[in-house]
Amino acid sequence: MTNFKYDPKFYDLQINWEARLKKEIDFLLGIIKKNKIERLLDIGCGTAHHLQALSPYVEELVGIDPLKDTIAYGAKNVATAPNVDLRVAGFENLENLDIGSFDLVMSLGNTLPLLKTKRKVKLALKKCRKKLVDGGVALFQFLNFDRRMIEANTYYKPKSLKYKGKLYIFLKHFEYGKINTRADFLITELDPQGTVTDFWTNSSYFCTLKKNLFTKMAANSGYKDIKLLAPDGKEEFDHKKHISLYALLKR
Repeated sequence: MTNFKYDPKFYDLQINWEARLKKEIDFLLGIIKKNKIERLLDIGCGTAHHLQALSPYVEELVGIDPLKDTIAYGAKNVATAPNVDLRVAGFENLENLDIGSFDLVMSLGNTLPLLKTKRKVKLALKKCRKKLVDGGVALFQFLNFDRRMIEANTYYKPKSLKYKGKLYIFLKHFEYGKINTRADFLITELDPQGTVTDFWTNSSYFCTLKKNLFTKMAANSGYKDIKLLAPDGKEEFDHKKHISLYALLKR
């Protein structure tokens, strides 16, 4: 099964990008300014909204995503800045890309745990470190995989919106597993009369990447100054109250 094979149109529709970027931009710009970032790599960049938003502040930005349709959609509809370079690639072929080294390597959303196994996650961490210049920083964002947190948020609040005369309802469901946590993404399409005209479902499996496991992997991969931060990027991550986290690492 290919994890998270998702129509880029629906991916963009179900995210309020204006609100998300407004929430995240100060944290990301703080990292960029503090570390004097000139070259940035975004792994699993999706439709490239983060790269476009950060393009005025970074000299050169490269985004990679393994889904060809997603990169094509992002290049056509989102990433219009001339200093943004989008390519079809992922963690698995990162070392073969002729893209040089970076001051910041980031992977947002749940791109890292989507690798599914601990071995692949650790290998990805090592590959990212090799792409960093000396003193460079890596930023990862992923779910809080504490069992109690996942089970308390088994169903996310449904989202709905209208697009080209149709109503779309988006639903996410999570099921905790000690090794892998399953995520189900469901989309229902309805016509103006309320009749269901189409339905899509996609299941993905995350590596259940808990705090202590990730910290150990990062340290064993050679990272220094490992910081786990809350979703706002301001306070220390607390696995008992935060639904997700940022991991900020230094080479």
